[in-house]
Amino acid sequence: MTELELFNITLSIFDKEITQSDLDSVTPSKEVRLCKRYKQLATVRAMREFDWSFLIVKINDLVVTYDSGNYMGFSYEYELPAGLLKIVYAFSDFPYEILGGKMYCDEEDPVVYGVMEDLPETGIPIDFYELIAMALAYQIAPMLVPDGRLEKVIFQKYTWALNSLISAECHNNSREA
Repeated sequence: MTELELFNITLSIFDKEITQSDLDSVTPSKEVRLCKRYKQLATVRAMREFDWSFLIVKINDLVVTYDSGNYMGFSYEYELPAGLLKIVYAFSDFPYEILGGKMYCDEEDPVVYGVMEDLPETGIPIDFYELIAMALAYQIAPMLVPDGRLEKVIFQKYTWALNSLISAECHNNSREA
């Protein structure tokens, strides 16, 4: 989905629409500035809502930073990759702790699964973008409609999109990453 399409879904809540020239403008409108400013935050929030199977990636070849036992009695300390939003616990079958960008465990070469900050190029369901658009609308609503008229409606639409996606994920029994 293009940025223009995502922003138009977002702005449709406010009965507004933009064009590509609005996005490319040297002096963008308030709506465009707000959408650009809060897009990444809305995306990350939607990504953290659930362990989405289409976002989970295998993370191997973690760099050992300490290997003689330290934090909480774990034998190894590994540096987590930059841009890692979260480790998906459901796919890790050994005890570990995460603290300050490090993973502590007793595994010598752990393979973990997680969600990275950047959306993959393919495999994202279209209704996930609706979830991002509703998260974005909720972020910018106080600036576009200060009296709070739309916040409940946006929250209901966000919740509906979230529950729909979670239901689809829960019925997905092919959860191999």
